[in-house]
Amino acid sequence: MKKGIKRIVLLLITLLFLYLVFLNLDFKELLQIIKEFDVKYAFFLAISITIALSFRGLCFKQLISKTVDAPLKDLVPLCITGAALNIVLPARAGDIFRAYYVGHKYDVDKVKIFGTIMLERIFDGLIILSMLLFGIYAYHKNELAQKLCIAAAVIFVGALICAIIAMKFNKIDLVCSVIEEKTNFLPSGIKKIFHSILNFINRICNSFVAGFEILAHPKKLVAVMFSSLCIWSFECLNYFLIIQGFGCDVDWSVVLFIIGFIALACMIPSTSIFIGPYQFAVIAAFAIYDISKETALAISLVEQAIVIIVTSLIAVLFLLKNNISYKELKEDIK
Repeated sequence: MKKGIKRIVLLLITLLFLYLVFLNLDFKELLQIIKEFDVKYAFFLAISITIALSFRGLCFKQLISKTVDAPLKDLVPLCITGAALNIVLPARAGDIFRAYYVGHKYDVDKVKIFGTIMLERIFDGLIILSMLLFGIYAYHKNELAQKLCIAAAVIFVGALICAIIAMKFNKIDLVCSVIEEKTNFLPSGIKKIFHSILNFINRICNSFVAGFEILAHPKKLVAVMFSSLCIWSFECLNYFLIIQGFGCDVDWSVVLFIIGFIALACMIPSTSIFIGPYQFAVIAAFAIYDISKETALAISLVEQAIVIIVTSLIAVLFLLKNNISYKELKEDIK
């Protein structure tokens, strides 16, 4: 029932943004703009996307290095597969798959690996935030973007502070033991069930926080931040290439603003393939620079199509190599 309600809510969010995207849209102009895309840029974009995702594998390797020594040749296609699944399936299922796969293959705690992935997302958020801030103050001081930056800073800086506190001053065992002691008055049957659930929560929370251990290793942290910076530099290059492919003459600092704005706006939940919020964010970002709705939507659709094709091809090869079926995959990450 809860899953059904969640799907309905996500669908309604998606439909709302799609309505805003297609409102007063000139479809004939949209199709004409798409036809004018210079296809040679698709080749360079495919290479740039692959390099960006390869750096994702390097970043992931650094994050889990204190837990497991997994080879980069396994982690790069794994991260690309995760990216493909994040596009196809809702709720960032690709991140869950990454944790599941590493935990299963290398016999390590899956929850701990998932904790490192959440830390990876925090670092991504901080890099994106920095890019957006640079884009705002170096080129365009937009009020909406400034408010978005404040909200993002609260989320990501707050999350990093919480992660550091949780890792350095882990009080999960103490809190759980106090709760257990305070609930000893319960009837024996209920107490047994409650304490069993409490112990399970204790184990899960401790495993998750254990994934933050990289925070205690400055050299590893620098490597993670460098990898994340490389990832988002290539993401900017991706958008620069796609914009050039449509014949738009845009300054590099504009790309920094646009990619930062889009990445933060896409934190809004939606159905799979980021349909709705992504297109709306692209249109809103480009509108600031007086680029038409039709051109912005054409850019977003072509860029997204190339990303889906590139990541899907690599993901299919990875899944076939590891004998993982799509049906089995969906069951594992539910």
